[in-house]
Amino acid sequence: MFSRLLFLTLLPLSLHLFASEGEHGKERLSDDGNRTLGVGEKLDDVTREDVVEARQKRLRIEAEESRQKEELRLDGAKREKVDTIVVKGTVLQGRITELTSKYVEYSLVYGTGTIRIAYKDIEQITTEHEYHIFYLGKETVGRVVGIENHTFLIIKHGDVKELVKIGNIDRFILSVKENDTIENRLRNMFPYTRGSIDLGMEFETGIKRKKKISLAYNMVRKVTNHRQILDIHYNYETTETEGADKSLDKKELYISGEENYLLDRKRFYFAQLGYDFDQPRGIEYRLYPSIGYGHRFYFGKETWIQLKGGAGYVYESFYPYDPLPGEKYVGNNDYSALFVGISAKDHLRDLWLIEELILTANVFYMPSLMAPSDDWLSRMTFTVDFPLTSLLSLKLLYRVVNDDNPVPEVGNNKTTTDLLFSIHY
Repeated sequence: MFSRLLFLTLLPLSLHLFASEGEHGKERLSDDGNRTLGVGEKLDDVTREDVVEARQKRLRIEAEESRQKEELRLDGAKREKVDTIVVKGTVLQGRITELTSKYVEYSLVYGTGTIRIAYKDIEQITTEHEYHIFYLGKETVGRVVGIENHTFLIIKHGDVKELVKIGNIDRFILSVKENDTIENRLRNMFPYTRGSIDLGMEFETGIKRKKKISLAYNMVRKVTNHRQILDIHYNYETTETEGADKSLDKKELYISGEENYLLDRKRFYFAQLGYDFDQPRGIEYRLYPSIGYGHRFYFGKETWIQLKGGAGYVYESFYPYDPLPGEKYVGNNDYSALFVGISAKDHLRDLWLIEELILTANVFYMPSLMAPSDDWLSRMTFTVDFPLTSLLSLKLLYRVVNDDNPVPEVGNNKTTTDLLFSIHY
């Protein structure tokens, strides 16, 4: 009886000690994987190995977090900005290269070349790039944050949003903040104008001392429906020979100015005025205005052929000269003329060893309406441009002059070939 009573008294105490021992032997881990003290476990029971292992694990975690943060920072710094366009549910990413009243020209980040997208197909458009936008004689700088009714762009600069009608935009240029190259700065300074300045020089010494200077300037300016074209060529050349007088081989100036009124992208009316001065050929000056209609046929953005037709007038004055026996002296001459012109441009890329090549041609013919075999004027200009950079190029210029020159020793034809160094803007 007494033994049973002793057993029942000691049983709960034995069970409690057994449970305590089980808790002692069980290792507990915290949420971060570090070992924690169990119930009834003393700090003295944590070994040095436990402390070292926990510390190493914490350092590994901190190092990984630091690496991931640095990776994200570098990725953010290297990532290029993109403009996003949603077209019929498809999201495109890239950069806007041109914006006109009819379409957006877009360069994709995952390909080469550009595509043109009509506004009626655009559901949304946003840009991370900042653009310089010129419209109706005004300008604004900002990002595109939306399109409204396929007709208006929503431009945001700072906290201000502005609604700009797409049809009123004349120029859409990447801002200087996004691209601070000299070329882009010039585009922002002269948004409506594209041009080039050409220079060529030649100096020869010896028995003959020759000096030759060639200068040329070409400019195209377009604002809304108006396009202006200016073309200037100047050549000066002298030769000195021992025991002989200095000879003037070239002293000539050619200027052509043209105004186009654009009916649309292809059709236009034109009015132009040409001026010639050529002392060695006996031409004191020549003026030849003309008006008419033109049409440009596009085969690509930078490939086209243009035809022009109309009427003109030529007035020319000559330096005094000695006519041939039996021929009449002509001090000046004038006549009404027909005008026929053709010009073309082609931009070629990846031609064997040549990365880029720009070809242009311009030809016009003005025969007299009354006596085309006696009075006429013709000019032909061909250029081959070898771009070195976006700003610099080498240009080969070939010009042919053909007209009714009465000076016997001069003749009606002259050809000139020049190699020029060009600066573009």
